[in-house]
This record gives sequence, structure tokens and C-alpha cells, in this order.
Amino acid sequence: MHTFYTSIDAEIDYEELLDRVNQRSFFYQSYLAQDYLDFITNLICGLIHQHDVTLIDYTGITQFENSEPIELKTSITDVASLINQIVHSVASVGIYSSGSEGPPKLVFQTIKRLMQSVRIEAKYQTSTWGFTYNPTHSAGIQMFLQVIANQSCLVDLHKISRQTIITLIHSKSLKYLSATPTFYRMLAPYDFEAPSVKSVTLNGEKSTLPLILNVKKVFPNARIRNIYGSTEVGPLMSSETDVFQIPERLFDKVKIEDGELIFHESIVSKSVLSQEWYPSGDLVEVISDKPLLIKFVSRKSRILNVAGHNVNPQNVEEVILELPGVVDARVTGKENALIGNLLVAEVQVIPDYNISEKTLMNQLKTLLPAYKVPRIITFVNSTQIGRTGKKLI
Repeated sequence: MHTFYTSIDAEIDYEELLDRVNQRSFFYQSYLAQDYLDFITNLICGLIHQHDVTLIDYTGITQFENSEPIELKTSITDVASLINQIVHSVASVGIYSSGSEGPPKLVFQTIKRLMQSVRIEAKYQTSTWGFTYNPTHSAGIQMFLQVIANQSCLVDLHKISRQTIITLIHSKSLKYLSATPTFYRMLAPYDFEAPSVKSVTLNGEKSTLPLILNVKKVFPNARIRNIYGSTEVGPLMSSETDVFQIPERLFDKVKIEDGELIFHESIVSKSVLSQEWYPSGDLVEVISDKPLLIKFVSRKSRILNVAGHNVNPQNVEEVILELPGVVDARVTGKENALIGNLLVAEVQVIPDYNISEKTLMNQLKTLLPAYKVPRIITFVNSTQIGRTGKKLI
């Protein structure tokens, strides 16, 4: 029987998953699970009995009062029937947004809507997928649905070391990998190859062209896709670079106002909609009108006032990332009574790379205007990330 899930310390096949579901006599609409298998069993029980589920981040909290249990009696005869009932459930899943720039929002998505991004094809049957996302985030649920619909295998790469990730990619002959840009930066230095991987996607954050090129080096046989989407609308468009062409199917569904991407109500989850056009919060640069090509610039909320200048911290991060030895960077603002904000940078470098804050700052002074150079630079072992694997901003 095919493996459903494997990690550094657990493995379960589809028959064992079926047994877990059939043996479960209760379901919680809001539940603090013990581990991934406990979490996914509760979720499946809700879906096949058509109960809406609010996903609680068991990887990030330790205390939570579960909802009242709902008694169940489940008797599914085979794996194919289990999968069919999951992917055709009429239930909705409550997903908290990343909270990377404020309190998380609870967004409900139907399984039918989440399944729109799932591809069911022969080439995906029994293949191996790298699982890098927080299980309770929208990308984590979509990955589960992609795998379960094709009876594939999840290889858990979430919150483990770089070397363990590389080892699992090779030992499990990983075929498909989807992750945030922050995850791929964690793989630096890019001094290895993983030829088994056939498809790589980057999503959840803005990707840069240099990062995409490094990912291509590591995964030489993979098709690389940069995905744009959000919890509110799901995946919307893809590109092989950092420039996106608005697909024809979205011509009347998105527009750009004052540099911000706006979504029509027809593609936005009804649980967050309060108007005909919903602001995405993403600022874009129009590269071309025909065809309509855009490049993502920043989250609107990230723009800072520094000495009378509007500064995009992400732009500063991208300059830092181009410096030798740098793995990742996080630039934020610190309020200052005189100039509005001081720029502060956390910088992660390759282990044992010899560089000082003063040297790095002097390098930046040759590349950036003075007001864009961070006043404070701190070297860290890793940049601060939120529950979904994205950098906190």
C-alpha cells in the first residue's frame, strides 16, 4: 500500500489513515491537535461528515479550549471511497491568514473552491511531495488536497534543518516541491543538486529573480513556477520569473488603482467580502500594457516614511540579499521623532562567513541613497518568521 505521510520520525500508509478515520468516534470543529496525523484525522472526519472546520495552529500554541465534541460513526470500506468523500465534501475550512503584518484574519473557504487549484493527473499518482507549509495555513491544506486526491505521499520538510531537508529530498526521491521564498533561502549555500525534483513552486511572499535563478541551479531538472495568490482569493497567477502576465480569465476580475492590485468580489471569499472591489494590499509596477505585465513591489502597509522619503523595506532587503555571503535579510522600521523611522536590518549570513556590521553598512552606502541605508544592522542565525513560514514584517 502507498505511503500517505512520512517524516523523520513517523510514517503512515493510506490503509492506516483509513483505519484512523474509522476508529475516530468524535470530531471537534476547533481542535488543538497533538501532531500532524492527529490534526489531519480530525479534519478528514469533519469533511466526510460535512462539518465546517476551523483550523487551529497546533505548531504555534500549547493551550487551547477545544470546541464541544461531536460524536461520529464512520465506516468507510476502502481508500478510494475515503478520498472521494474528502474531495467532494461540501464543508468549509476556516483558515487564519498569516498575520505577518497584523492580527490574523479568519477566512472560510469551501473544499470545492480549494479543489480548483488541485491537479489530478496520472503523473501525480503515488509521487512524492515536499511538505513545507504550516499545516493549518491555506497552502498547507491545498497541499494535503493535492496529495490525497492523487494518492501521493507527503514528505514532511516543515521546521527541520537544512541538512535534514537535503537528506530527505534525496532519500525519498522527491518529485514536487512547493514553498515560500524564505524556505528556499534557508537552503543556501546553493552548493548541491537535487535532480529527482521535477517541479518547484515559490509562493506566499514576493520572490526575486536572483532567488529564482538559485533555485534553478539546485533543481536543474525542475520546472520553476512563481505563484501569486492570497488566503482571500487562493492562487491566481504564475510566472517563471518575477514578472507576471495577467491571464485573460482575470481581465474583468482584477484592476490596478494607485499602484495597488484590486480584486473583484466574484473571486474573493464571501467570509471577508464587504464591497464590490477588495483591495489586496499588494503594490505592483506595470511593466507593459499589452500584454498586461506586472511586477510586485511591496505590501502597501510596509512603506515607511524615512526623513520625508517613502521607503520600501523590501527593496532594501533585496539589495542586502545580493551581497556576498548573505542568506536572508529582514528590514523593518523603528519609530523616530526626528525622521519618522530608522531602518533596522536583521541579516543572516552563511555559517562562518567573516563580515562585520560596519563592512556591510559601508557596502550598502555604495549601493543605496543614504536614507535607505539601515542605521542598525544585527547578524542573526535566522530571520524572524511567522506561523506560515513567511518573514514577519
